[in-house]
Amino acid sequence: MTALRVLAARVRGLWSRRRGDAELDDDIQAHLDLLTEEYVHRGLSRDDARAAARRAFGGVERMKETYRDQRGLRFVAGLMQDARYAGRMLRRDPAFTTVAVASLALGIGASTAAFSLFNAVVLRPLPVAESQQLVVLEPQRRGGRFVLFNPVFEALRRQQRTLSGVFAVSDEPFLNVTFDESAPVYVRGSLVSGNYFAVLGLSPAIGRLLTDRDDDVSGASGGACAAVISHQFWMRRFDASPDVPGRTLRVRERVCTIVGVAPAEFVGHQQGYAPDVWLPLRPLTDRKLLESPRMAFFSGVMGRLASRVDAARAEAELTTLYQQILAAGRDPHPADFRIHVAPGAQGLDAVRRQFGAPLTIVLALVGAVLLIATVNVANLLLARGAARMPELSTRAALGAGRGRLVRQLATEGSVLALLGGLLGIVLAWLGTPALASLVSLGYTTITLDVSADRRVTAVAAATIVLAALLAGVLPALRLSQATLRTGMARDGRTTIGHAQRLTRALVAIQLALSLLLVTAAGLLLRTMRHLSGIDPGFQPAHVVLLDVRDETPGSSFGKADTAEEKAERAALYRTLDDRLNAVPGVYAASVSWLGLFGGSDLWLPLIDVDRPENRPLARVDYVSARYFDTMGMQILRGRGFSDSDREGTDRVAVVNEALLRARFSGSDALGRRLALDYQGEQQRPFTIVGIVRDSKYNDLREDRTNPMMWVPLAQAPFRATSVALRTQAGAESIVARRAEEVLRSTDPHLMLRKTTTLSARVDQKTARERLLLGLSSGFGVLAVLLAGVGLYGTLAYAVSRRTRELGVRLALGAQRHAVLRMVLADALKLAAIALVVGVPLALATAASLRAFLFGVTPLDPTALVGGCVVLVVAALLAAYIPARRAAAVDPIVALRWE
Repeated sequence: MTALRVLAARVRGLWSRRRGDAELDDDIQAHLDLLTEEYVHRGLSRDDARAAARRAFGGVERMKETYRDQRGLRFVAGLMQDARYAGRMLRRDPAFTTVAVASLALGIGASTAAFSLFNAVVLRPLPVAESQQLVVLEPQRRGGRFVLFNPVFEALRRQQRTLSGVFAVSDEPFLNVTFDESAPVYVRGSLVSGNYFAVLGLSPAIGRLLTDRDDDVSGASGGACAAVISHQFWMRRFDASPDVPGRTLRVRERVCTIVGVAPAEFVGHQQGYAPDVWLPLRPLTDRKLLESPRMAFFSGVMGRLASRVDAARAEAELTTLYQQILAAGRDPHPADFRIHVAPGAQGLDAVRRQFGAPLTIVLALVGAVLLIATVNVANLLLARGAARMPELSTRAALGAGRGRLVRQLATEGSVLALLGGLLGIVLAWLGTPALASLVSLGYTTITLDVSADRRVTAVAAATIVLAALLAGVLPALRLSQATLRTGMARDGRTTIGHAQRLTRALVAIQLALSLLLVTAAGLLLRTMRHLSGIDPGFQPAHVVLLDVRDETPGSSFGKADTAEEKAERAALYRTLDDRLNAVPGVYAASVSWLGLFGGSDLWLPLIDVDRPENRPLARVDYVSARYFDTMGMQILRGRGFSDSDREGTDRVAVVNEALLRARFSGSDALGRRLALDYQGEQQRPFTIVGIVRDSKYNDLREDRTNPMMWVPLAQAPFRATSVALRTQAGAESIVARRAEEVLRSTDPHLMLRKTTTLSARVDQKTARERLLLGLSSGFGVLAVLLAGVGLYGTLAYAVSRRTRELGVRLALGAQRHAVLRMVLADALKLAAIALVVGVPLALATAASLRAFLFGVTPLDPTALVGGCVVLVVAALLAAYIPARRAAAVDPIVALRWE
């Protein structure tokens, strides 16, 4: 207890230093006064008595230091003193402080923001109990991704023993729901197995969660349908009303009762996708679809490992069962299939699969930026510290040891790191949401939780510590070698020598790392140029797209539409098509079943009437009359569709060149007849009336064009999902609003899901490359700027130290342009060293970008040479001002400099 009281007293002493010093001064003065009076009583004069008292007392300042050491914590007090001194030194040089803090803030801020996004996409676990026990079941066929059909999933779930629970998920980003008899709206939904919440180990905020009983289709649920809403949706739509359990909603012609609210911390089973409502999967899925052995509907399957079971054992058991089930179903090659059990702590991986690798590369790039920033500050501190050699030598001569000098200098660097770190955290907080907005899947809105958690906080702290070590301790160790002799010798009398070697090495490292970033940006820029230079076969500019869904009730899987239903739908789409084409500012409008670059695809066997035994696959889409005009596709021969091509007339089709080559060996196909190998279509062939130029369909990277056939929507009226309008330039937003009004007024069951443009949809297919290009370009510019500042600071300091030498050279007849070339040549030497080191690093980085490149190789000479040119030009620009300053030295002033 005594030791604790002493420690507490010492800690209090740190915060009451002034009062303690005043009390100590009073005590010392009182003691001196008493001694003085005692010597006066002994017969000494007042002055002699005062002098004798001081001699008897000893050194006052030494006594004060002794008591201060006993009163407080000496080391902490010394650090506080060093910090105050560092603050005064930094205030005396605001330009240096601003550059150093800004450099570190940019490096730390970029690193923290990039890691926050990486953490949100890749690392953040689901907020559930023992998330490390969750696994994702990934079916594979011959090593590639596959899907689990429901009969196989159900058999696996019944027979497996290594998982304590397994559930399936079918995400519905646009789920048509009607609340309390209001107008139908789209919400984000997830159809899940009944044990979904139980396997995840969640408890409701209010009410209850879904159970296996809710997912039963055998009648045990009594025909009722249960629903659970998210906490956020409960707050947003129901104002957190406690009586929300018991309210109803209508979905897929069924009335479901809200039975509970999910816990607030649980957003969903996949990063970025936050369902508003969870519904039982089986009761809301068509029974024929559930029983079909070839219709997949799962977004993913997850489970939880049983006690004392690892992933390898579960994978072995599930793969064996999977193959047995397929063999029982007479699959000819069951050994081609397996179940891969992947870690599921972070949930399903749709977002992680697309953006995990790019964000990993971004982390590496931003790490290089952080290193450049810290090296830049270390370089500036070395240059600034070299000018303080006399001060450091004087401190050493007065008895300061190397450790004391290191602590003082390291404190200055640490203060800079702390200030830069705090500002960087603010920049990261402001910039992370902007980075998160670059992550998109196109077909649904991604909402990432980029808030700081323990990992983000730890990384931010680690970057600050790293900056303090590199920018503070490294220069401190180098500068603390100062002695009285070396300090006096270097006081403006030497050229660049041993003292500058470390500084020059750091500058070369900065330039080399900058080359790495600039080369990566160059490769990605050339990739985007190649992608943008691809002719897609259509004209995406000024085309507005409306993603729609025909929510007319009545249809189901496996049920053929009646003739009356087809006629009504065809008439509805003709009316919609006519109204859209009448909208002011619209050149052409069309309605289609799938549309371009929508992510959907339909392949059907085509029956050649002349060769019915040959039935190759081809893509098929159903479109309205002005589709080809709207998309800007070129009809090479024949004609497109017209308003007269409708049900009851001769059935017609348009095919692309690829189908012409594959099906008819390139000969003219006009007049040939093809039928769809599909229910009710085999005996109703289409006559080819037009040949359209080949075009991309879902991806600009398609290496070859696949066979494609279009048929009139009026002759095979499937439910439309896409509306396209070619507009006048600049009229896109106005046309989009009017088209939405037309959609609502034509039929309330035609519901709008999303409005975009064809250009944006095409660009979305290169979202990963654009993310990498944007970030690498920004980081590259930042790296070159920081490296340029470092080189400028080094050369400017070298010129100032060589002022006397330069004056002598000029006085002896040296030409000013020769001095200018000498300084520029020094910069080029550093750039040459950086190229030697940086080129191998740049090539290694380029190899990691191979999967994101298109039309270029990692060894692309243009990108590498371009990066080298940028580096050399940046070095010359950074060196120009110091070179001009050196050439402008006045010899007379220089010789009088000392």
